[in-house]
This record gives sequence, C-alpha cells and structure tokens, in this order.
Amino acid sequence: MRPLIESPGYNRDRALRCNVYRGNEAPSALEDLSRISDVLAHPETFVWLDIAQPSEDDFAMLQHEFGIHPIAIEDATLWHERPKIEFFETFAVVIAHAVTVDANAEPITHEIAVLAGANYVVTLRAFPIYPIDEIDRRRRTSITASKDATGLVYIVLDTIVDGYFPITERYDARLVRLESQLFDEAEQLNERTEREIFRFKRSLVVFRSLVAPMREVLSRLTHSSIAPLQPGLGPYFRDVHDHVLRVLEQIDVTRELVNSTLDTHLASQSHRQNEVSKQLTVIATIFLPLTYITGFFGQNFGWMVNGLGSAEIFWYLGVGSQLLTLVVLFWYFRRRRWF
Repeated sequence: MRPLIESPGYNRDRALRCNVYRGNEAPSALEDLSRISDVLAHPETFVWLDIAQPSEDDFAMLQHEFGIHPIAIEDATLWHERPKIEFFETFAVVIAHAVTVDANAEPITHEIAVLAGANYVVTLRAFPIYPIDEIDRRRRTSITASKDATGLVYIVLDTIVDGYFPITERYDARLVRLESQLFDEAEQLNERTEREIFRFKRSLVVFRSLVAPMREVLSRLTHSSIAPLQPGLGPYFRDVHDHVLRVLEQIDVTRELVNSTLDTHLASQSHRQNEVSKQLTVIATIFLPLTYITGFFGQNFGWMVNGLGSAEIFWYLGVGSQLLTLVVLFWYFRRRRWF
C-alpha cells in the first residue's frame, strides 16, 4: 500500500467541496470548514464533503470536525489492493475502486474512500482523480434513493459498479478482434497475436481482482443491521450486489473464451508446424530413392562402367527408373492422403 500524495498541478481551490443539505432545500456550500461540527450538531442536516488528493491538513480537519478514528484515517490515506468495508461505532469506511478508460481505451483504476456517518458523507478521491459529476447528477435526479448519508453511499457504489459494464463490453469487443486475428494468416506468422492474448488475460485478472471484493462489501451492506447507516436501503444495496455478480459472470465468461482462443491459437500454430514437417518429410522421402539410384549407378566398377555406356541404357534405365520412382511415390502419397 502506498500513501496518497499530491500530484503536480494540483489545484486546492477546485479539489475540495462541502455542501450542506436540509430536507428538500437546495444545497448550500459551506466555505468555513471549521463550522462543520456545528452544522452536524443539527440532526436534520446532512453534510457531503468531497476532497480530491487530500493533504495532511485535510486529515487533521476530518479527525477534529467529524471525530474520525485515526485507524479510519489511515485506511483512507493508503492505496489498497482490494476494496473493503469497516464499521466503527459512529461511522463506516468503504474503500472502492472505480474504473474508467483513457484516450487509448486502456483501463484506469481510481480509488475512492467513503466515510459515512449518520448525517454526513466524506468522499476522498486518490490520484488519478475519479470524476464525481455523475455521482452528483444521480443524487440530484434520483427519485428512489433517500437523500441522507446512506442514500449517497448507495449512489456512489451504484455509479462505480455501473461503470464496470462498459469495461466488460470493451473486453468483449477486444476478444472479437483477437478471434478475427487468429484466423488471419499474416498474424499467424509472428508472435504478436500470442502476446496480445497474454496481455488480455493479465488485464482481465487485474480487473477481476478489483471487482470481486465488491461482493463482500455490498453483501455486508445488505444486512439489516448496518449501523450507523440507515437499514432501509438494504434492497438497493442488494441490487448493486446483483450488478457486481453480473459483471463477474461476464468477466469469467470472457476469461474462458480467452483461454479457448489461446488454445485455438496454439493448436493452429502446432498444426502449421506439423504441415511444414509433413511437407519436408515428403520431400526427403522422394529424394531418398533417387539418391539410392544415382549412388548405385555411380559405383566405380569396371563391368558397370564398360557395360552401361549406351544412350538407351542411360535414358531408359538411369533416368527412367528415377521417373518411375517419382510416379510411384506420388501415387502412394495421394492414396494415403498425405498431401
């Protein structure tokens, strides 16, 4: 695990946002973060604090204003290999990995730490920064999820899991391209296809390692007792859990197809090598009797040198026997279906 550090060009003014929600009223921005604890004293209010690339001062503020346990701060400040969820007395910590694609259609992994209490949610986004616009849009337009902390946790996880489906579709399209390359004769003449298949398998394994732990995270959230979060959204978390299972099924199917593609590729390569070996064997078999005939007549015996000197013997016995041998071998090979 590695600590979160600030990246070059990091803009503090645009990386932190704190909104206060009161019932159905429009959210209001809270500029003075030292007032967060005062706002949280009113149970009817709900605070959403989002920090991208948090600093040490941000962590100190979280501990002071929200009463976040130091262990939870440590969990939120380290890069985790697997998503996880931890429940504390007054809040819960959820670590999730979102996935997007870059300009070259390569997956990019984003870690998001969610600290959720009874009336607040803190989202900490590590570098590379995951865009939060879709989460914000879903919260504003959602008519199903509650407008409290638990509802926001659901929207965050639902947005992250929904982002997995386009990645699986890209893997499916990539697999189709690989299968088409597999039967391209030009591609079979080098190792590019094989290297691409192994890169594909490695990428699938990494992607699955990010998605699979989300089953446990969402499974724990579906239980009726998830204090301090509200238990009423259990069915919503079960729906997200089902989405994760669907993604995993797609990944497993794609992985099986990739393995089959690799087996087919290796089998085709072995078949081509066998064809080449068979052709070389046929050529060697043809020249074997010809070599014997020329060697026999090339023996330096006096009776052979003196007795086999006419043109008829040369053409009929010497050349004719070789041509007859070629015809017999060709007929035999065709009869055996060797070529």
